[in-house]
Formats: sequence, C-alpha cells, structure tokens
Amino acid sequence: MKQIFRIAIAALAALLMVAESSAQLRTSYFMTGSTQRYDLNPALSPSRGYISIPVVGGLYASLETNFLSANNFFYPNGEGNGVVTYMHKSVSAEEFLAKLPEQNSLELGLNDQIISIGNYFRGGFWSVGVRLRSETNIDIPKDFFALTKTLSQGTYSIAGMGLQSSNFVEASLGYTFPVQDVFTLGFRAKMLVGLANVRANFDTLDIEIGEDSYAAKMAGTIESNIAGYSFEEMTGTVTLEQFTGHLGDFSNFDPSRINSIGFAIDAGIEWTFRDDQIRLSAAVNDLGYNAWNANNSFCATIDNVNFAFKGYDFQNNEVKIEKPEAISLTSTPEKASGKTSLHTSIVAGLEYNFLGDKLSVGALWNTKMYENRQWNSISGALNFRPTRWFTASASYSYVNSLGVLGVAANLHSTMCNIFFGMDYIATKYGTAGGGAIPVPLNQNSVNIAFGISIPLGARMF
Repeated sequence: MKQIFRIAIAALAALLMVAESSAQLRTSYFMTGSTQRYDLNPALSPSRGYISIPVVGGLYASLETNFLSANNFFYPNGEGNGVVTYMHKSVSAEEFLAKLPEQNSLELGLNDQIISIGNYFRGGFWSVGVRLRSETNIDIPKDFFALTKTLSQGTYSIAGMGLQSSNFVEASLGYTFPVQDVFTLGFRAKMLVGLANVRANFDTLDIEIGEDSYAAKMAGTIESNIAGYSFEEMTGTVTLEQFTGHLGDFSNFDPSRINSIGFAIDAGIEWTFRDDQIRLSAAVNDLGYNAWNANNSFCATIDNVNFAFKGYDFQNNEVKIEKPEAISLTSTPEKASGKTSLHTSIVAGLEYNFLGDKLSVGALWNTKMYENRQWNSISGALNFRPTRWFTASASYSYVNSLGVLGVAANLHSTMCNIFFGMDYIATKYGTAGGGAIPVPLNQNSVNIAFGISIPLGARMF
C-alpha cells in the first residue's frame, strides 16, 4: 500500500516537473539585425522595419525555477552502475532535502506576438503591436518533497502551496529616435486588457501517514477575475462543479463586461561613442500593472476538505477512499479587484565592436522582479556579423549563481527575417539509456524564442 502511494506521489511530482511554459531573450541583445532585441530595449531598433507573420511573428516560452534540475532529483546508484531517483533507499533524505530551498518556485511564461509592425518614418522608428501574454507562478513548499521522500508515519504540513496566473492581451505603441547622433532614446506605451487572473492558496494542507491509511485535510482561498463573466449567481455556498460549470456556460459571457484595463511602459537609451565602436545601453520594461475589475470577480474559501485512502478491499474488489460528496466554496463579500504588477525587468549592456563591426563582445546585466522574488543574471556574449544579412550570438550567463550557455541566430535579408534562440543550455551533462542519451545535470530552467517577419525599410539612423 505504501508503494502504491509512493508511485502516486511520484507521478504528481513528475507532472509538476514537466509543466511547460515578456518576450526577453538575453542572447539576442547585441544582434543588430534582430527584432527580438527591440523587446529588451526600445532604444535598440532593428536594422530594418518589419511586418510580423501573425502568431509566429514572435513566440517566446519559458520555464524558470530555483530547484528543478536533474542533479537534484537523480543520483548515481550506490549499489551498482546507472542512476536512481531521489526516492531510492540509497539516497538519504538529508542529502536530497539539503539541495532544495525552503520555498520552491516555478515561473511559467508565454508571450505570443499576434501582429506587429515597425518601420522608419521621418527620422524615427515607429512600432505598433498586439500580444497575448500569460504569466504563471507555482509555489511548492520543501515539506512536499520531504513527504514524497520519507513517507514515514506522522503528519506533514505543506501549507503555503499556491498558484497565481495572470493572462492578458497587450497593445503597444513605440517610438525610437536619435539625439545629436550620439544618443538613441526609445519608449513604448502599453495598454493591457485582462483576460483571466487566478490566485489559489492552501492555508492548511496536512497529510497524515498512518499504518493502514493516508489522510489529507485542506483549507484555503481562491480568487478569480474572468473577463466578461458575471458571478452574481455564485453566492453563499456553491460546489466546485457549479463554479466550473458556470465558466463553461458561455451564456454567462458578455463582451461588454470585459473592462479590466491596465497600463505599462518600456523606456530605453543607447549611447555610442568612438565612432560607434563602443555602445552603452540600458532599459526598464513592463513598468506598470493590470487593474482587474471587481464586477468580473469571484472570491471564496475552501474549508475542511478531507480525503482518506484506507487500502484495497479485496473481497469487494474496490479501493477504499473516503471523500466529501462535493468540494464546497463559500463565497466571501470581498471582491478580487485591484492591481497586479507586471514582472518588471531592468537591463544594462556594454558592447565593444571591432573588425569593421563584424565581431563584437558584450556584457549584459539583467534582473526580473516577481511577486516574492527576483531573478538576476550577468551575461557575456560573443557576436558575429559576417554579412549584412546574417548575425549570430553565443552567450554565457550566471543566472542566480548557475552558469548556462545561450545561442541565437538571425537571418535578416531583404526578403525575410527568421530568428531562433535559447538562453538556457546546460554546461554539465550525464548520460542515460546506456550512455546514448545526454542528460543536462545543472539546468533548472528552459526557454525558447522564434520569429518570422517580412522586412520593410532600412535603418535611417
């Protein structure tokens, strides 16, 4: 029975571990032909204007964590060749848990450029665009992994488990212009239309491991803002099925009720000197907030939800589980309105160009601020510009003290602009499958960026 429970918990952990996710690829920062670096700093306009291909014009996905790496969950087999998971008896709980922070976080991001147009006009660079953005944070207490590892008798408190997801459409207007042939300034104003904002927290989550049974007690809160929906009918005590059914009933949706509006700005500067051989730049992005409307909100508490697994009844051929007839949500008078800040980022770069601008080296500092933490990185980049229509970059970054490689390539001829890049490539590998499959050991985050656009006019300044 304990082995079955181990397998179930391991499966839940695996689902969390393989979850997939502002379009900001660090490695593209010094690539002069790239439209992606314009997302990092609005002063860094591309070498040509562009019309993005809808949906695939600029796609960015990321999963950033502070714990999710192979060397945290897989270990050399102390009883022979190969590797074992952290749940193997040869791996002590102390060794495994010492590698994890008290609060483990997953930050998932998706940014899809639905349509975007940028071009040089009357001495400046203008851009307009519409994006679909999703930002999700999952918090997992360390005690959750202690439970999966030990499964010894007793009570485990894993309160603090939580999820927050913000999903919205961004419409932007940008303008970049030179100042006295030395400075370039760039600004981008954004209007944000909120689609869905969900926050769930377990204030109580107790798991009791007994000799013949396993039980769970849960209590917490849920807050949601869903654009276009009215929750006037969701009062008093409702079941979880009634709440999800309300969302699935599109007769409850009214476009006139989509009124969660927010605003943000990006601002950047580039300073060039010594005949453009040295370039200094800096920017702040996503400085702003989403304002969620109370009329589209639902807030509720979840009290004393109890489950118990009491084994298998072989006589009746059934699993013995005690569970509530329905999970009840008790609505609260408070409305889930207010402002949620965007994940603001700050960048600063220094670049030195040589060999007639065909080669350069650059250093980039980047920080991104989340609700309860921030990610910091320092990167060095080697940038190649062998022709006017192709650039590539290789970077090495320290992200929260972890070293990772990044690569990017950009074809930007007069006919098309195609970009591909990644920031997180592991520097240390093990093997699996008899040595045939390389496994990254120190990589705890992944991201990928891809874009296709049609070039317009050439750079004017």
